[in-house]
Amino acid sequence: MRFAALLIAVACSGVFASEPGQPLDCSDWVFLEPGLSCRTVIQQCDQDSNGYICQNVAGRPADAAGGILTVRMRDLPTPTPCPTAGTINYRIEVSRMRDGTRSVIAVLTPRCGSANTVDNVQMAGANDAQAGFDPTFGRLYLGILPRCDASSGGQCAYTTLDQLIAIEGFTTTFEVLQTYTPQASLGFRVPYMPEGMAAADHFDTYWGSLTHPIDFTQAHPLQCGYPAAQPHVGDYLAVVDTVPTPAPGQGAYYVTAATYQGATRYGRKTAAGQLSGRDPALLPACPEN
Repeated sequence: MRFAALLIAVACSGVFASEPGQPLDCSDWVFLEPGLSCRTVIQQCDQDSNGYICQNVAGRPADAAGGILTVRMRDLPTPTPCPTAGTINYRIEVSRMRDGTRSVIAVLTPRCGSANTVDNVQMAGANDAQAGFDPTFGRLYLGILPRCDASSGGQCAYTTLDQLIAIEGFTTTFEVLQTYTPQASLGFRVPYMPEGMAAADHFDTYWGSLTHPIDFTQAHPLQCGYPAAQPHVGDYLAVVDTVPTPAPGQGAYYVTAATYQGATRYGRKTAAGQLSGRDPALLPACPEN
C-alpha cells in the first residue's frame, strides 16, 4: 500500500459506483476530463442547522484558469425507460465556458433503481444551480438532492437527502495538488501561481520512502524538466509511475517541484511555529531525460 503526506500524492484503490436502489453519490459521477474527482462534504444536510449550506452555494463560479462554470439540469436527447418504473430523461451537467467555447466536464445521470423505483437527483434550489468555487484548493461545491421515486408498489430504501459535495481537481491558485492512479500515473493541473511564483518554466517530480521525518536528500527523480514547452495555467500534466510497489508496512511519497527563472520551490514546512518554504538545496539533481 502506498501512502503520502504533506503535498504528496496518495495512492488509493479504485472507486466503484453505488448499488441500484441506493442514493446516487460521488462514486456515480462520470468525469470527462482527467484529474477531477468528487468528495462528499456533508453526507446529510439538516434543515435546522446546516441545510442552508447545501441550498445557498451562491455566486456564478469562475475557476483559476479563467473558465466560467455552470451546473444545470439538461434534458437527454434520448430518454431511457426503466423496465418497471418511469423514464430517465435528464441529467446534471457541469460545463465550463472558456475562450468562447463551452465544454461539458462532468455529468451525473439518474438510473433505474431496485424493483419499481428510480434513483433520481435534483439540484438544491433552482435547477440552474448557483455553485461555489474554492480557487485555493480547486474545488467546486454543489448542493444536490438524491431521491428515490417509486411506482406500482415499489419500495424505496431511502428518502430524499440533502448533500453538499465538492468536485476536486480544478486548477488551484498556488499549490501543486497531485492525484494518483495505482500502477499508472500521477498528475496535476498547473496552478495559477505555482508555489506562489508568477509562472513555472518546468516541473520535476521525485519519489522516496516514507520516513519520519521525510529525508528529501534521499529522494529519487521520477520525471525531470517537463513539459518540453513552458506550461500554461490549467494544463493537466501526467507522470508515468515506475515506482516499485513498497513491501507491506512500508510506503512511498511523491513530491513535485516548480522552477521559474532559476528559483525552485516544492511546498512549505513548519519549524518552531514558523512557516517557510522547503530548502530546494535538499533535493538531488534531477537530470532531464
